This record gives sequence, C-alpha cells and structure tokens, in this order.
Amino acid sequence: MSEPKASTFSATLRTRWFWCSILTILGWAGWALLLKIGSLEIPSEPSLFVQTAGMVPLAVVLVFSRSVRGPQDKKGIGYSLLNGIITGVGIFCLLAAYRSGGNTSVVAVTTALYPLVTFALAVPLLKEKLNKSQIAGLILATLSIVIFSQ
Repeated sequence: MSEPKASTFSATLRTRWFWCSILTILGWAGWALLLKIGSLEIPSEPSLFVQTAGMVPLAVVLVFSRSVRGPQDKKGIGYSLLNGIITGVGIFCLLAAYRSGGNTSVVAVTTALYPLVTFALAVPLLKEKLNKSQIAGLILATLSIVIFSQ
C-alpha cells in the first residue's frame, strides 16, 4: 500500500534538501533580478568581474573554516574548475540577454529550463532513468518556453 500524499509532503518539509532547495530558489531569484538591474548600469564584462569578486568573501570564509582542506581528487578539482568556466560563460551570456533588452521574465524562465539539457545529457552519460510524470514535466517545461516567449 502506498503512503498517503499528505504524509509524504509532511516528511519532505522536514528534510534538509528541501529547505536548501527553497533557499537556492530565493537566492537565484534575487541574483537574476540584481543581475538584470546591474546589466542596465554597467557592461557585461565588468558586471561578470564584479559578481565574481563578490564571491571572494565566501571563498575566504570557506578557507578559514577548513571546509576546502583535506583530501583532494585531481579529477574532482578539474570538473569543478570546468564548472566554474562554464558557469562564467553562462552568466556572461545571460548578462548579454538582459542587456540586449530581453524581457526579464522571459529570459529568466527560458534560462531556468537548463535542466532540459541536463536531462538530455544525464540519460545517455549517467544512465539515469525518468518516470512518466517526470517525462510529462519535461514536455510541459518545453512548452512553457513557447508560452512565455509569446
């Protein structure tokens, strides 16, 4: 017998991953809004530099908290550096989209659909499987691009 939906939802509300995800949503929403506002004031290149410089205090805190010390895997470090480069390119392109006069709502929603690409890569590369409701969600997310861009 399957567990009742209310109980499952209640259990989810007690998990750390859920609240970290909610804080991520709030953080990224603020980031996108401030990125758009900033892109109206300064060009993309200095904006990307200043945004990256804004992350330095967090990096310093992590170094002094010893969170970044310990055994280091060269492959993991390489992936993390590549991730930083790809993220920087993505942010630069997002700044260009905002600066070119793109509607903030449309740009934010369209770029937030990056999980579609993640899915397209995760299935063949990581051998991940999706259930029917997840596939339906991907289809609806894809349709949302069309709806929001009208």
